[in-house]
Amino acid sequence: MFRKFALLAVLLSATAAIPGRAFAGDESEVRDFVARWNAAYISLDAKALARLETPDYEMVDRFGHWIRSEGPEFNERLWAMTFKDIYRGKPGPARTVESIRFFSPQVAVVQARANHPDGVTLEDGTHIPPFWEINTYTLVKTDAGWRVALLNIHNQINFGDEGVGQHVPDASGRTGSQK
Repeated sequence: MFRKFALLAVLLSATAAIPGRAFAGDESEVRDFVARWNAAYISLDAKALARLETPDYEMVDRFGHWIRSEGPEFNERLWAMTFKDIYRGKPGPARTVESIRFFSPQVAVVQARANHPDGVTLEDGTHIPPFWEINTYTLVKTDAGWRVALLNIHNQINFGDEGVGQHVPDASGRTGSQK
């Protein structure tokens, strides 16, 4: 795993060193991926989510747990448990794309926002107050289309409490605190 991250870091730093170098990517395909992710997530379809992940999928969940996949069946069980224990059978929120950045024609990083205005009550009764999160998807283009290889979920517990520079500006240039 460390070798994967080290290789990605070397590739990214080499790309950054080429002045003016930008990779073209098919943003519509990536947005379609997020739409399919949202459809599966909202409908609590663990099998569909697992099909959108690479076999070596990894995730850092909202609690900071680093989860390494053991394959598609593992991924499906992971999402089924998430829907049972965290969302308790109720649909989770859709993700809204904040930014898409292509590092190569086959690698894209997507930042997507999800709001939880009512918070979440866990199976053990623990209540997480209202929050929003940013999900960072590292996508790779495969023969089957875009798949997520790594997902990081970053919670912001103080709902609506964003400071300057803590939100990607929208098309008008306004940030979340100015909307």
